[in-house]
Amino acid sequence: MSVFIDRKYLGFVSHKLEQFKQKKTDLYNFRCPYCGDSKKNKLKTRGFIYRKSNDYFYICHNCSKSTTFGKFLQELDGAVYKQYALERYANGETGKHNYQKPTFDGLRGNAFSRLQSTGSESAGDPEGHRYDELSRLQPSGETEVDAEEYSRLGTTWDSSGLESIASLPEGHYARDYIKKRKIPEKYWNEIFFAPAFKDFLDEEFPDHGKEDVPNDDRIVLFYTNEDGEITNVAGRALSDTKIRYITIKVKDEKKLFGLHRLQKENRVYVLEGQFDSFFVDNSVASGDSNLGGVAAIFPELDLVLVYDNEPRNRDIVKQIEKSIDKGYKVCLFPESVKGKDVNEMIQNGLTSDEIKGIIDSNTFSGLTAKLKFTHWKRC
Repeated sequence: MSVFIDRKYLGFVSHKLEQFKQKKTDLYNFRCPYCGDSKKNKLKTRGFIYRKSNDYFYICHNCSKSTTFGKFLQELDGAVYKQYALERYANGETGKHNYQKPTFDGLRGNAFSRLQSTGSESAGDPEGHRYDELSRLQPSGETEVDAEEYSRLGTTWDSSGLESIASLPEGHYARDYIKKRKIPEKYWNEIFFAPAFKDFLDEEFPDHGKEDVPNDDRIVLFYTNEDGEITNVAGRALSDTKIRYITIKVKDEKKLFGLHRLQKENRVYVLEGQFDSFFVDNSVASGDSNLGGVAAIFPELDLVLVYDNEPRNRDIVKQIEKSIDKGYKVCLFPESVKGKDVNEMIQNGLTSDEIKGIIDSNTFSGLTAKLKFTHWKRC
């Protein structure tokens, strides 16, 4: 568990490290806080946090400073280091070779709700970090919740044992990633951060049955059914890796992201990407290009299928053609719209209202859809 705790606390202080960035899994780069790095070139970043076995270490390739992560953290932020040391001690990691799987039970139930409600504020911490709150959480197995309540908490997305993006300190690299994607803040309580994705899955969903799951730090999104029970868990990598997205089924039900927000009496928009759905009101995401499969599940609803804007993508072209042949309503973005999906369109400067207007004015079905589609796929 050492690497899990190290990664977690590195995230807490990442905002204090100039030009902090993640190079790849378990390798982080920033300007050295000891020597200040290059005085001539402010872009030089020669300080590195790297993993060796189950621990993190620090080295600077400018001043040659080399130390353990614990010592690095102690010299960078003494208050945070105290919480770090307590957590390692509580997990039996005072020695070099003590290792055990992480447990997430301490963040269940009321404790997790308390973290959610406090946002970035914490008593006694003017900088907005919530280390005191974290340190007060009961150890695994000591949370006083009856069996029925515990079972319910274990299946709902708001008691997952992870920290939401809203609860992470300002400057945390996972929080910065979501800000860069321009995800509206009102959804930050529904987006989570896992320092060790596989460890989290193994602890919370031990029957998920997947062995080749990356154990890196990821953004986590929960698919739920209409009762709020988790059906699938999606992890988006925060570093360069072969597996950028991975979705794990934990309940044998339909896979739809955003069902808990759906108002079936109104028009429903079906998109591919989970992040895309945060920008279109009353929408769900399939997590793939099989939007026609969603339409087949809800034949009674007024659905618009909003495929990614990729006329060169053979799979998407094939899926759109199938949906048109089945009489479904599809959106075909005009050539003037730049961006392969809704999130990219937002990043390119369009607003949610503008995108909604474009979708509504470019939704077709039947013969009109076939004619428009013939032109669209040639764009």
